[in-house]
Amino acid sequence: MESLPIIAAFYEQIDVFMLVLVRTLAFFIFLPVISGMSIPMLVRLLLAVVVGASIFSSGIVTAVVATETLPAFTLAILTEFLAGLMMSYIIYFVFSIILYAGQVIDFMMGLAMVNMVDPLLQIQVPIVGNLFFMAIMALMVVTDGLANFMWAFMISFEILPIGAAFILGNQPIIEFIVLQMTTFVIMGVQIAVPIIGALTIINVALGVMVKAAPQMNVFVVGMPLKIIIGFFLLLTTMAGPVNRIYRYLFTLAYDSLAEIIWGLRPDGL
Repeated sequence: MESLPIIAAFYEQIDVFMLVLVRTLAFFIFLPVISGMSIPMLVRLLLAVVVGASIFSSGIVTAVVATETLPAFTLAILTEFLAGLMMSYIIYFVFSIILYAGQVIDFMMGLAMVNMVDPLLQIQVPIVGNLFFMAIMALMVVTDGLANFMWAFMISFEILPIGAAFILGNQPIIEFIVLQMTTFVIMGVQIAVPIIGALTIINVALGVMVKAAPQMNVFVVGMPLKIIIGFFLLLTTMAGPVNRIYRYLFTLAYDSLAEIIWGLRPDGL
């Protein structure tokens, strides 16, 4: 009998709980590690329900939207879904920089046509990029980076109440995303610069050798040489800085997530 008031209170706010669950489910769509296809869909759904229930019961959730009518509730669901989706996508986009850097390195090594299926994302990814992406994901788990993202997501309900997300016509958010996309492409090239520079020198040297000895088959000599030197450079120049690259990407992703959360907040709140 003592649980009846709790059940009644939950029933009165079941619409708010559903909106919390919608934002949580959307956040899990692109969140690294959790969004991987290696985790069964049922497990991800149960995890989203547990996280949503924990956030709802924490007392930080407030709603500033009327959900008495079906159109208003539908609009609130769409708003919360887009808000959670934007939060998770900006994190995924930042860590995808390492995939782009790997694609550039594969192109320079002559492995542009050799892709593999990522078991987490179920998409075609470059070999080198997938190697470093898996290393970055492992670092995210062991350094509690995933827990920090979950904490920031929970705080988003305090900063951005249910139904308060300003999405349509939010020009600052659009400008921020476009600017970040440009910045991320530049960063991907910067990560791959050591390998790009060394392999460019090798290409120039091969070009000189072809001019000096036209009878030499540059494809027979050049392709294995670039692959061998490329992997050697990866072991010597990229294996060590992986931890620093992860910390830089994590800081950038965390700051971008905070920017999205505060950017979705209307000026009136």
